[in-house]
Amino acid sequence: MKWILMLAALAGCAETTVAGVKARGPRTAADDSDLWNVVPGDVESLIDVDLAALRASPWSQALMQGNLDGDRDERRRRFGYDVFTEAERMIVAGNDAAGDAGTLTIARGHFEIDRITSAFRAATPGMTTTDWRGSPLVEGQGRAVALVTSRTIAHGDGQRVRAAVDAAWGIVPDAGAGTLGELRRSLDADRNPPAVTLVLTVTDAMRVRANGVLAVPGGLRRIAARLDLGADLNLEGAALFDGNAQAVSAASIWNEAARTYARQPMVLLLGLGPVFQGLTVTAAGSRVHVRLHVGADKREGLAEKLLAVLQAVAKARQ
Repeated sequence: MKWILMLAALAGCAETTVAGVKARGPRTAADDSDLWNVVPGDVESLIDVDLAALRASPWSQALMQGNLDGDRDERRRRFGYDVFTEAERMIVAGNDAAGDAGTLTIARGHFEIDRITSAFRAATPGMTTTDWRGSPLVEGQGRAVALVTSRTIAHGDGQRVRAAVDAAWGIVPDAGAGTLGELRRSLDADRNPPAVTLVLTVTDAMRVRANGVLAVPGGLRRIAARLDLGADLNLEGAALFDGNAQAVSAASIWNEAARTYARQPMVLLLGLGPVFQGLTVTAAGSRVHVRLHVGADKREGLAEKLLAVLQAVAKARQ
């Protein structure tokens, strides 16, 4: 359902549906006890990141502490906060409504709406300050920020931010009630949250954007993955295809690609071989299961090496 139609429907009813999914409310207040409550149900891709866990884990501390692209101060100047260092958890959700790809960011942490407003005003001439269902909202030049609750913000374009507030109130369906929520539950990520959860439905618009950058196998419909950072690093994922033949073909292609990357001189030089040694890709019916295990004994320096690679990529991009 298009965002404009969703918002228009709110004027006429207290409850609505997205693709047959009913809203859970209305509630008596915005509910962010599960951050998925704050994500409207018509998003097609979602990544849920436990930033506190990433900062605490020896697997990812270096990545979180390293200023990857040198724009941390720029983020604080423009937005009034740095989500990577000041938030505890973050969800980034994508939507291709009306062929116009857009991103909504939901973050939980300790935010100062006055600081956010000041930064927004400095970076966005002509901004306006208002509220939506009691949530302070600043908006201008195609972007908006709302303080959904005292600890949760929504950042995106105006329509998506308002829809996020509506989802928190249970007026429109949230992501947990739809297809992405089913993928999340298939990973047990709702009851046993990992450091990172990724779920998405593969749309025609995604295929167009990936063309020339990433090969998307035919028949691929959905992807779900979770990353756990304990003493060991474990990644578990599943790709859902239309049929068995397509799953088998994709598993073969991905296995060959992994072997090719594992032999790359730069991978060997940087000592990133354990990332590929612990990888398995298998087809089962119409699904491809991906598992990655890296033991604690192979952790030493791995995050620092990966950070160095990402910094080199970011520098080359600049």
